[in-house]
Amino acid sequence: MFTNKGFTLLEMMIVIAIAAVLMTLAGPGLRSFLLGGSRGDAAAALYGAMVQARAEAIARNASVIVCPRNYLASGGHARCDASSASSWANGWVIYRDSAAGSSGSKPAAAADVIATGERIDGSFVWTSTPAPVAPVQFESSGRPSTSSRITLRLCKRADSSWEGRRLQIDTSGRIRLAVDTGCSA
Repeated sequence: MFTNKGFTLLEMMIVIAIAAVLMTLAGPGLRSFLLGGSRGDAAAALYGAMVQARAEAIARNASVIVCPRNYLASGGHARCDASSASSWANGWVIYRDSAAGSSGSKPAAAADVIATGERIDGSFVWTSTPAPVAPVQFESSGRPSTSSRITLRLCKRADSSWEGRRLQIDTSGRIRLAVDTGCSA
């Protein structure tokens, strides 16, 4: 006896219709997932930088600083942005301060730079508490040099309903990354 192998046209049409319905339902969620990935990458990168700076401060038994990066700085190495318009969105620099008492742009030498971070997508913005944006300095104990909690929020410009990320550094040196539903940028 002969048996047919394969699918009928009707079975194929039903499978295609079901797939179309599922793709229509998954579309908005997929878009949110992809946008969340870029937000998560930027937040995870800065979180990683803070963890690295804290670990370097403890390992080197010296102060290590994380500061917003100045992309307009001339010279052979990355420098901090000391202007009032500085932003973590321009990236960051991790460095040890070999010339602690000196004035001028930091870090003083290329050998002091431990790591750097790149700019993030312009539709996102980092906000800081306390404001304005200031460098984060970890002492040799792993604690920040400030006596108050530091909070950095990553939000999407002109979209307060969009879930952001919150990076908190406690006075004990504990660094946490969490979802932030209170974004406003």
